[in-house]
Amino acid sequence: MKKQSGFTLIEIMIALLIGLIVIAATVTIYISTVKGSSDTLKSARLNHDLESAMSLIVNDIRRAGFWGGARAGADSSTNPFTIGTADINMPLASCILYTYDADGDKVVDANEYYGFKLDGTTIRMRLTGTTTADCADGSWGTGEIIDSNKISVTALTFTTAYKCLDNSAIPAPLSYNSTCAAASLVTGDKAVELRQINITLTGSLVSDPTVTKTLTGTVKIRNDRVFTQ
Repeated sequence: MKKQSGFTLIEIMIALLIGLIVIAATVTIYISTVKGSSDTLKSARLNHDLESAMSLIVNDIRRAGFWGGARAGADSSTNPFTIGTADINMPLASCILYTYDADGDKVVDANEYYGFKLDGTTIRMRLTGTTTADCADGSWGTGEIIDSNKISVTALTFTTAYKCLDNSAIPAPLSYNSTCAAASLVTGDKAVELRQINITLTGSLVSDPTVTKTLTGTVKIRNDRVFTQ
C-alpha cells in the first residue's frame, strides 16, 4: 500500500503567513487607492466651489461704476456711480462695496448698491443699500455664494492697486501718479483714476480641514473714475 504524505505543521504555518502577507498588501493597496480617490474628489469639490465664487466676485466687481448715461459727448466726471457714497469703497479688508447702473436709468437706485464680504466662514453678496461706507448697511440676502456646510472660507481680502493720470503737466504728457490723492493734485486738475482690485480667497473642506486651497484674482475696473480736483 502506497504511503500518503501531507504538509507538516511548519509548512502550513509558513503558507498561512505568506497568505496573510499577500492579503494585507492587497488590502493596504485597496485602502490607499480609495483614500487617494476620496482626496482627489474632495480637492476637486473645493477647487470648483472656490473658483466659482472667485469668478462671480471678479465678474461683478468689474462692472463697478457702469453708467447708463455714458454716451458720446457725455461728461464722465458727472458719473453718479463714481461719486461720493456710490464710489468703490473697502471699509474692511474683507469687504468691498460698489455700485453700477443695472437698469440703465442713469440714477443710483437703492437696489444698485452691491458688495461682497466675509461673514463668519462664508461669503455673502449685498443686494441693496444706501451707502458704500458701511459693510453692515443694506440687505445681504439669506443665501450664501458658498455652501458653509461643506466649505469653510477662512480668508477673503481685497486690496487696491490704483493709478492716476492727471493733466497738471499739460502740454507735456500726462503724469502718472500712484494715487489720485488730493496731495498729488492741484485745484482744477482733471484726473482719471485707473482702478484695480486684488482678491485673495482661502477655504477648506468642513469634513476635512486639512484640504485647503488659496486663490488669487485681479480685477481691472472697466469704468475709470474721471473727476476735476
